[in-house]
Amino acid sequence: AVVSTQSTGDVGDLTERHELRKRLNCKSYAWFIRNVFPELPLERDLLASGQFRTDEDRCMDTRGGDLSQGNALHLGSCTNGVNTNSNRFMMLTKENTLMGLNFCTDSGFAEHLQFHNCHHQGGGQKFVYDPATRQIRQDTGKCLTGDTKLEKVTMAPCVEGNKAQLWSFEFTYF
Repeated sequence: AVVSTQSTGDVGDLTERHELRKRLNCKSYAWFIRNVFPELPLERDLLASGQFRTDEDRCMDTRGGDLSQGNALHLGSCTNGVNTNSNRFMMLTKENTLMGLNFCTDSGFAEHLQFHNCHHQGGGQKFVYDPATRQIRQDTGKCLTGDTKLEKVTMAPCVEGNKAQLWSFEFTYF
């Protein structure tokens, strides 16, 4: 089930819109994703999405870096309320992939994360969320860490209770 802190409000009567969609023989959004943009996961493929926030109140921020390969994943200020900034929209999939809107994050088993094409083979692109500790881990024993000095998201040895490694999500699907 989707858990959100945001209110959707009353959208009104959509009957006319549904009839127009049927009359124009429109395809569903799921069809669009499957056929036009298959790299973008559907909601059912996600564990979490939206702003990814540390307990130090800092959020993952692509700063537009997910528009091309090799750019870093930054740490920035969070938006309170509805997040309308696509630079702070992240996704964690059930396949343990962490991604922005265009590319996957890859540690290369080094300290700094970069955006690269999604290869779905694990390795440096495998990030496992542990709900008990609220850490996002890799098989190396390192965790995603919001480094406030570097203003980047890095990989560092996992330390239980480290506020820079405790993540919460705008939307959860688990």
